[in-house]
Amino acid sequence: MEKRERRTILTSGNCEKGFTLIEVLVALTIVAVAFTILFETLSSAGKKYEEAEELFEAVLRLDAKLKLGDHEGVEVKERTLPDFPRIKEKVYSYRGVFFIRYEGR
Repeated sequence: MEKRERRTILTSGNCEKGFTLIEVLVALTIVAVAFTILFETLSSAGKKYEEAEELFEAVLRLDAKLKLGDHEGVEVKERTLPDFPRIKEKVYSYRGVFFIRYEGR
């Protein structure tokens, strides 16, 4: 029978169950990048939400002004459609929002 040599690798008391410093730094870098992307996305979404809220408010105000017949601050443009002379187009605009209304004669 052959005898197998038994070799023992001696370590300096370190246990193989922990993480190395490089592994921890890589994990922290990944987490930092992920949080940076998350915060940028949330900031952008917040700005878009505020813009949408302002636009919605302008739509509601223009709608209310037209229903009440209050044209103060509302720009009105009228024209007759070239291909359909019996139809008149009215464009009501207010703070970047516009409604188009078509009327037959």
